[in-house]
Amino acid sequence: MDQYGIDMQVLGHGMYPATEVTVAQVIKTNNQAASAIDKYPDRFAAFAALPFTNITDATNELARTVTQFGFKGTMINGTVNGKFLDHPDFFPLLAKAEELGVPIYLHPAYPAEDISKHYYEGGFSELVSFTLGSTTAGWHWETGLHVLRMIVSGIFDKFPRLQIIIGHLGELIPFYWERIKYWLEPRVENLKKPVTEYFKTNLHITTSGYTTLPPFELALKTFGLERLIFSVDYPFNPLAPAISFLNNLPLTDNQKAQIAGQNVLRLLRI
Repeated sequence: MDQYGIDMQVLGHGMYPATEVTVAQVIKTNNQAASAIDKYPDRFAAFAALPFTNITDATNELARTVTQFGFKGTMINGTVNGKFLDHPDFFPLLAKAEELGVPIYLHPAYPAEDISKHYYEGGFSELVSFTLGSTTAGWHWETGLHVLRMIVSGIFDKFPRLQIIIGHLGELIPFYWERIKYWLEPRVENLKKPVTEYFKTNLHITTSGYTTLPPFELALKTFGLERLIFSVDYPFNPLAPAISFLNNLPLTDNQKAQIAGQNVLRLLRI
């Protein structure tokens, strides 16, 4: 962080599937993050890991970490037992996040086995199969779909103050924006406002994993400067290209500062 000029890092976790860990293991993970924050309070913050053995445990752990440690929200990796967050099982958790005023970072994870078997396996190596289903395509498509499902199911009408963060410059949604507006929006009649309007009130987009200009420019035009947050994908991607990308964006210093820190400081109340 010192080498690359990063003042504060919001720590996430790579725990998935979340149903295969115990409550005690998740508590230990969060306590470890809390210890790092306690030691370096000006350098670290964190998103909570949650135990999805049942929704009550997950909801209680979110409340504990936010109220006891000052965690800034939670990171959820993909679906839980094949269920998207629009499922009624998750309503208590979404209500608690809204009540606490903290966002949910919806991070990709490998698609369910019955999906991946048909879509990403074939006459190529296991590594190629995994890559097709994850970092190249599969989990980005699924995360974009996850967000659209939450919108069209009325989640943000039910929980209007709930905030969701997604990475990778919008998980392909900017590319499909015209199609969403033309095909999906007119067919969804149960919402209080058009589908795309929820991105202005309930969604935030990070740059994680992307360091080239064309997708950034598309995301900027789609979502607007106030919804974009700089993020690194460390340790999965090196820091240097991400920092260089930020420094060389064709924006004013004030605009860079907004993406680099001001937007997320406001969202996470740091």
